[in-house]
Amino acid sequence: MNKYINTIIKSSIFDNIEKDEIANILNNIKAQKKSFIKGNIIVNIGDIVESIYIILEGKVEVSKEYDDAKKNIVNILNEGDIFAEAIAFSANKISSIQAISLNDSKILKIDIENIFYSNKNNIILIQNLLRIISDKNKFLAFKNDILSQKSLRNKIIMYLKYMSNIQKSSNILIPYNRDKLAEFISADRSALSRELSKLSKENIIKLDKNKISIINI
Repeated sequence: MNKYINTIIKSSIFDNIEKDEIANILNNIKAQKKSFIKGNIIVNIGDIVESIYIILEGKVEVSKEYDDAKKNIVNILNEGDIFAEAIAFSANKISSIQAISLNDSKILKIDIENIFYSNKNNIILIQNLLRIISDKNKFLAFKNDILSQKSLRNKIIMYLKYMSNIQKSSNILIPYNRDKLAEFISADRSALSRELSKLSKENIIKLDKNKISIINI
C-alpha cells in the first residue's frame, strides 16, 4: 500500500492527518486494494453499499439512469477521489448510481463499520467524510439546476460559470470529452457541438479542444 500513499494523501478524507499516520490507519481499518479492468462495474444500481471507495489508479465514471433508461453522467473521478460514501452512510444503503472503471484501475475499499471505533484519527476521518458528503450534495444541487434549464444554451452557460468559479479562471479545462460533457448536461452531442460553435461565433467563448475561454458571459 505504501506505493499509493502519495495518491491516498490527496484524498480529502485524509485532510489534517499526518502522512506518517496513514499506513497505520489503513491497516487498522482493514482497507483493501481492489483491481478492476476497463469496463468493470465497481458499484451497480441496486447494490447494497457498505463501503467507501478511493481511486488509487485510473478513472471512474459515476452515472444514473432515469425512467427512460437514458444514462446521465454524475461525474468522472480521478486518482484520490472518493465515491459511494453518501450511500454507505445512508439508512437503506441501496445504490442509486453506477460506478464503472473507465480504464484499468486500482481502488481502495474501506468498510464503514471499521471506521467507527474510538481513535483520534478516525474521528478526523468521520469529520472529513461529513464535509465531503456536504460538498457533494452542493455539487448535485448544482447539477440539478443545470438539468432544470429549458434551453441548451443556458445549460452550457451555467456549467461554464460553475467551472470558472471552481478553477478560479476564465480559461477553463473541461474534464470530459464532448460525448461525456453531453451526457453530463443531458444533451444531444450534435446539438451541444452546434451550440458551442454558435457561442464561439458570437464571441461569447473561445474553443480549443477541451479548453474553453470565457470572453463575454
